Amino acid sequence: MQSLRRIVKALHDYSMRVEKQCGLTGPQLWALWELNRAGTLSLKALSKQMHLEPSTVTGVVERLHKRGLLTREPDPADRRRVMLSLTAEGSQLLKGAPHPAQGQLLYALHGMDLDSVASLNQSLKRLASDMEVDATDARFFFAEG
Repeated sequence: MQSLRRIVKALHDYSMRVEKQCGLTGPQLWALWELNRAGTLSLKALSKQMHLEPSTVTGVVERLHKRGLLTREPDPADRRRVMLSLTAEGSQLLKGAPHPAQGQLLYALHGMDLDSVASLNQSLKRLASDMEVDATDARFFFAEG
């Protein structure tokens, strides 16, 4: 239990620091980091990188676009697809921003062997089931809206 508390507390504390320091939510910062790493991504590709539903990422992208931190342009090869990239202001903001905690969590999970991740997954599913919360719709940690 203590390890679970530490993980949740670390994610929550991180989220509060990011909002205070950058004026962004954790998912907004994470989206900017992913775009910075990739250069340009479609909304679908960004969603996949973040392990979030496109509908969740759409809200994140909309708020970042309104703040002038990213651009949304039609893909020249397929005008139905929107391509996302950082603006100069978005790139500048990232220079002083911390790394996203959600990304650190996924990075840590990717660093574990598959048997350990599968075991952790099964244990967490069982815990959620025993708590009768396995059907609860849950967004990624401290996601928006």
